[in-house]
Amino acid sequence: ADADVTLIDQKEYFEITWASLRSMVEPSFAERTVINHRNYLKIGRVVTSPAVNITESDVTTKDGAVIGYDYLVIATGHNDLFPKTRQEKLSQYQAEYEKIISSQSVLIIGGGPSGVELAAEIAVDFPEKKVTLVHKGPRLLEFVGEKAADKAFDWLESKKVEVVLNQSVDLSSASDGNKTYRTSGGETIHAD
Repeated sequence: ADADVTLIDQKEYFEITWASLRSMVEPSFAERTVINHRNYLKIGRVVTSPAVNITESDVTTKDGAVIGYDYLVIATGHNDLFPKTRQEKLSQYQAEYEKIISSQSVLIIGGGPSGVELAAEIAVDFPEKKVTLVHKGPRLLEFVGEKAADKAFDWLESKKVEVVLNQSVDLSSASDGNKTYRTSGGETIHAD
């Protein structure tokens, strides 16, 4: 109400990113976490195009719009390839869900926060699926204390997630549609 506000973003929405892994196993959850800018910015303007140039008084977008300003906030976020529309992003989550739901076995590579969380999300929602988590380090969540890492390991195993430590996965070992992967320790893992 006190200023003429313009939001410039290459996409029409923002996402509560910490909820993205939950959205992969429950696409309806994404409906609440992928939010169109126009739903909260009621008094203001949304420009859906990346900024390509900034001067002392103007921002130029890729679409050629020149937007003047008195005060500029640059909040760059990170440079990933995101779908431009909210519906495209929701469709992405639906596609990931379809892959998970149609599989009998899931291989997750990496025992950091994302790998552990995704393994847990799948194990809770789909306890009938075989989930294997391979991590090249000596323990999960290496950046946290050993007690917390051990607790995560024990919890995953209690949910029947197979955790393989001190090994990596040779992604090229499953070429030509083969669904069997080899680890650096010589183990083979089947995963859809």
